[in-house]
Amino acid sequence: MLRDPISTPMVEATNRALSSADPFNTPIPKPMRLDGQPIVRERESVDEQETNSKSTETPPLNRENASYDAKSDVPQANEPVFHADLEPEIFEPIEPKKRGRKPKQAIQNEPNLIIESRSSDGLPSYRCEFAGRDIFVGWPWYKSSNPVTASVNVALALDFGRDKIRFDMAIGDAKIEHARNRLAHKFLETDAKWLLMMDDDIIPSIGRPNWFRYWVQGARQILDLPLQRHVLHRLVGAGKTLVGAAYFGRQEGGALMASDPSLYNRAKAYEDAVVPVDWVGTGCMLIHRKVFEDIKAKFGDSLRINVPDYEIDYFRPFDSARGEDVSFCIRAKDAGHQPHIDLGLPVFHVGAKTY
Repeated sequence: MLRDPISTPMVEATNRALSSADPFNTPIPKPMRLDGQPIVRERESVDEQETNSKSTETPPLNRENASYDAKSDVPQANEPVFHADLEPEIFEPIEPKKRGRKPKQAIQNEPNLIIESRSSDGLPSYRCEFAGRDIFVGWPWYKSSNPVTASVNVALALDFGRDKIRFDMAIGDAKIEHARNRLAHKFLETDAKWLLMMDDDIIPSIGRPNWFRYWVQGARQILDLPLQRHVLHRLVGAGKTLVGAAYFGRQEGGALMASDPSLYNRAKAYEDAVVPVDWVGTGCMLIHRKVFEDIKAKFGDSLRINVPDYEIDYFRPFDSARGEDVSFCIRAKDAGHQPHIDLGLPVFHVGAKTY
């Protein structure tokens, strides 16, 4: 048998433990009732003289006059002996409680809320959507997401419910404009009115000041009033077809992600204002479906692309100097939709810390 060339007391102890049936010498607990009280058993009457006369003898190994030490596995004599005919309830096994959800009960007379579309051949499209959900949250996430960002999206789902909100994602593509175009295509296949684009490193306020301060270090000096604002109530309530939340670059003193740097101090103060800009970052942006429709109508074939999962390249960058957010906002403005920025909604950008 090959042995470990490095032999130390700890290694030897580990090897002995691994070869033992009870490596930690776990004591066997005394039997107890459900209320935590010990089980009292009626003791067998034993002749005291007979016990004394046989105390030096080695008792035979059987179940009636021997017990076992959990540490040594050696039978011990002179232990209390119990009746075998105990009350039945003592030996009845207690069924462990089963975890997990209870099976769903059939709901009578519930209307079917799923609308299923079919192809020209009568086959289902496998894109079943609930009716009445106006808000479509799109996640252009590359490899993973910040856990607080994921928690924010869970909160959105709980706040609005499945009758008002839906979610979809485009993940695994390092080219962010590809992911945004896929989400725009998915969004336009539904009857939703608003697309909320939320990146994997964005944490927007969801109207829970104490929770937000606990999980977002950069928010711990912010007053309650701005943190009581909710990303969807705020952006939809702005009444604009294209509005983005104000957030900053992922570094100390990062720039405001918008065309007008003079808005920096107002955004840092969370001024209650929604103002027009030439462009705003797409990391937390609300877009009405009419924006996409009008861009498609205005630019037509110039944005058409032959790829499997979308046909219009809404977010195609003009050049290396202007990213997909700048290019999209310029197209939207040319199609009649003025971009806006909300200065009053706290939104954090995750880098080495939250900015």
